[in-house]
Amino acid sequence: MSQGIGVTANGGVAAIAPEGDADVGLTSIRSREPIVLHLRPKAGRRVLSGHPWVFSNELADLPKKDAMPPGSPIVLEDSRGKFVGRGYAHPGTLITARILTRDRAERIDSDFFITRLQRALDRRAVSCAGRAGFRWVHAEGDGLPGLILDRYDSADRKRASLQVNTAGMDALLPTLVPVLRDHFGIDACVMRCTGRGRSLEGLPNDLRVAWGEPAPVGLRWTIDDDGAAVTFDPLQGQKTGLFLDMWMNRRRFAPFLQGKVADLYSYVGQWGLAAAKAGATEVVCVDRSRGALDEVRGNFEANGVGHTLATVQGDVDRWLDGQPARSLDGIVCDPPAFIQRRKDGGQGRRAYRKVFSQSLSLVRPGGFAVLGSCSYHLSEEQFADAVQEASRVSRREVTVLMRGGQAPCHPVPAHVPETRYLKCWLVQVGGTR
Repeated sequence: MSQGIGVTANGGVAAIAPEGDADVGLTSIRSREPIVLHLRPKAGRRVLSGHPWVFSNELADLPKKDAMPPGSPIVLEDSRGKFVGRGYAHPGTLITARILTRDRAERIDSDFFITRLQRALDRRAVSCAGRAGFRWVHAEGDGLPGLILDRYDSADRKRASLQVNTAGMDALLPTLVPVLRDHFGIDACVMRCTGRGRSLEGLPNDLRVAWGEPAPVGLRWTIDDDGAAVTFDPLQGQKTGLFLDMWMNRRRFAPFLQGKVADLYSYVGQWGLAAAKAGATEVVCVDRSRGALDEVRGNFEANGVGHTLATVQGDVDRWLDGQPARSLDGIVCDPPAFIQRRKDGGQGRRAYRKVFSQSLSLVRPGGFAVLGSCSYHLSEEQFADAVQEASRVSRREVTVLMRGGQAPCHPVPAHVPETRYLKCWLVQVGGTR
């Protein structure tokens, strides 16, 4: 096994233990016999209908933490002892168990991951034909709860960004990693295991090069993104390196973004670059991060549209407040998730209404706005309400031309609606209401 390389708190480089040398705790979890959990009578309607989640209040006689450590393998049975599924559990979280398979004979081993990963790859071969960057595994959307796997290919290398959000999937990494490297031939992989989900599961952050790259500092990958060369930092950038859920919306909406266009929360400039390549003559990318804007400038220059670019480092709200009304032909407003938890809903909805109304105010009559939200806890109906309220506050007529969602590499099983989160609308902005 190769040795991983991580980034220390002060930005230095530190060696990480080889993938095969998992700590004693994870080794014991993987090797122990599955714990049998039982549904309470008349409970578990969703999981019995195919949903992978089992909540604590649906279970009878939940074991204590010392008897069922986080990530323990489990077998779920109904109240009469009939097999339901096999997966893993965490005694301290609301979602106590997650189902990986409903085949009693299927083991959670290398063959299991080979089958699931190949099935997901076959689906993308159709839905993402020609894409060099796509989400290979969308957690529950591909039957692998707790696992996010993004693929970034170039002419000569297969690369991946791996994010694990649950103790159960974390315990399975020593089984998964060799499958990725040896069976699927992934030449390089980074671990992007950070965030609130891991914290809730009691897991530390795991941010490192797993294999295939000499060092994490200054690491850059470049992919073809619908005909544009896009370079990004797969380890220190946002999310898992790039935003791979918007490419279908960019493909459909970018041709409407002509003239002078603003790309808010631009990150490495994927929306702005798509607009420039579609004919926009002036693109203003606004972002807090100096590093992200450095990537924007490099990406625009590499694609021959550097002459169209202006960048602004700073707060988006402040920039919006300082711009003349009706000074843009188009705008892209795709903010970070304002609603991380259900209890943040009221404040988050107000934040969306405010930034949408500010954005609409800057567009000339007849121009276009792309409005997006990646907050799962903002429903499609609430998103529509936010757009309608933004129209009222800005006193601008708004006509919805196209509605979009997440790209097809982020599939949504009908029985797991929680995997659908992205809303993205193209609207035309009219005169004063």
